[in-house]
Amino acid sequence: MDRVKRTLSTLAVAMLAPSLPASAAQAPLRLDEAVRLALAGNERARIAELDVVVSRAGVQRALAGFLPVVSAGGSGTQHAEAPPTRAGAQPTPSGSAVGLVQLTQPLVNLPAWPLYRQAKQLLEAQSYQSTDDKRTLAFDASRSFIAALGSDATLRAAETRLGSAKANLADAQARVSAGLASSNDVTRANVDLAGAAREVEADRGIVDNAYVLLGFVLAAPTPSALERPEALLRAARQAPAPVDALVKTAIANRPDLAASHHAALAAHDFAVEPLLRLAPTLGLTGQLNLSTGETFSGTWHDESLALVLSWTLFDAGVRYADRNARVAQAEIADLNASLLARDVAAEVRGAVALLVSTQAALAQAEAAVQAARVNVDETAILYRQGLAKAIELVDANDSRFAAEVSFSQAEYAMAQAYLNLRQAIGENPLDGESR
Repeated sequence: MDRVKRTLSTLAVAMLAPSLPASAAQAPLRLDEAVRLALAGNERARIAELDVVVSRAGVQRALAGFLPVVSAGGSGTQHAEAPPTRAGAQPTPSGSAVGLVQLTQPLVNLPAWPLYRQAKQLLEAQSYQSTDDKRTLAFDASRSFIAALGSDATLRAAETRLGSAKANLADAQARVSAGLASSNDVTRANVDLAGAAREVEADRGIVDNAYVLLGFVLAAPTPSALERPEALLRAARQAPAPVDALVKTAIANRPDLAASHHAALAAHDFAVEPLLRLAPTLGLTGQLNLSTGETFSGTWHDESLALVLSWTLFDAGVRYADRNARVAQAEIADLNASLLARDVAAEVRGAVALLVSTQAALAQAEAAVQAARVNVDETAILYRQGLAKAIELVDANDSRFAAEVSFSQAEYAMAQAYLNLRQAIGENPLDGESR
């Protein structure tokens, strides 16, 4: 009896499910939500933040060349006096304690200055690089989102083709039963139905894989549905700005370019340090000695203050070797920065060319899909009237499927090209766009 009740309850829920409000089901995931999930949950975002923490610690370490160092130490000794001279007497234990507090303050330490500037430049470089790392993660999430939507669109086209194949089979069976067509029409319709069903299953696997990959990038559970980013698709259809203006925008906005610039400045500061070792260093050292115990007849203390001059006249040529290596490294950093700037300019020009091409391809695909849909409708009417063959109807359905797949691929390829352009000019995926 309980099993019957559970079964009836299940059936009731299933019957009422279509009438539930949309809010009761999981809402489709939006593109901006996907980007936020990736930046909040993906390990790459946290790693980028921790890289800045490491560089900030490097600046703190570089400050050690200017700040005092205070150290303290001590020791204690417990020992017995010499054995007593008379029998039966016990030796009297005695002890002593010694303490030392020392302060060392650099006064003149020229090599510390370029090392401190280098650490600050490296911090700036890492801050920009971490910003670019998180920006790259946002674009990776957006591309995965668009790829999943494209797979979804292909699956929907395959399902439409499957529905048409089922309808065509029913029409063919009805015409054969009425003696208006040969059994070969049913055979062809069955072949078409089998092919359409196979295509649906294959596309469903591709969709499932795309959604799994999206969930991995987002570091979140695999979403069940996605919402089309209409604002982004509308923006992708707009003609891009002049290429030269976009190149200037990229040079000014790209965080990785700024990171490369500061890394080059850090390399130049690092190259200055070896020559400054030729100068002497001057420091101040203060000491406080405390001693107590019978040996010292109570407590004894001593204070001292000294200026310490250190001058390495010859270091076996190490500083000159360091200088030559670091000058070459600084030149390499300059060349890398110059190469990256040229690469950015080429990337922007290539992204503009690709976007213009995908926009033109989408226009052609849109015209093709409209013609293919009209062709299917007209061929279906002619087939029912006995003026078209079954093979013509199958071909029309296949052409519509191919046109719809081409259209969805062209639309989302254009969206990907638009994202590439935004990344190339240093923007974020959704800046300045509303839902």
